[in-house]
Amino acid sequence: MPYLLRKIRRVRWDPELTKEIPGLAVNECPSDCLADLNTAECSLSLWLINDDQSNLDDIVAALGSNCDRVANVDYALINRDKVEPISKLTKTIGQSPHNFANNNWHWDLVGLSTERLKRLAEVMYSHAKRARVTLKEVGTLVQTALDKRQLDRTKLKIKF
Repeated sequence: MPYLLRKIRRVRWDPELTKEIPGLAVNECPSDCLADLNTAECSLSLWLINDDQSNLDDIVAALGSNCDRVANVDYALINRDKVEPISKLTKTIGQSPHNFANNNWHWDLVGLSTERLKRLAEVMYSHAKRARVTLKEVGTLVQTALDKRQLDRTKLKIKF
């Protein structure tokens, strides 16, 4: 089963840290998680990750190259079948400097209401794998993508 990836701030999704939040029940999804699920026109940008995660480095390069500076990339990775019941997934063109990734692996979760977005946050909080790609690794992935001419330099915000 393929996965869907969303860039997040890992600290917002850390179940250990939520234990320190007064008034929040165990396993309750913190409201701060919603800050990582910014929507536009009731749609949320996601990236499709192959079953074997063979395109994960390309997606991280796409995300990392779309920032003002090289930084850690935190992400949540969730089985696509956990997301599909929430709202409709539509293939769209991404806006990163990585044109191949934009054209092949970018999707939007569309028709989102506040209730559906809340459900997505809860499902991601309960079921997503959260990971960090370090600043050094992101820099290497972006540089490799540049060397392979996978990035559109005119869209690149980072100066290499």
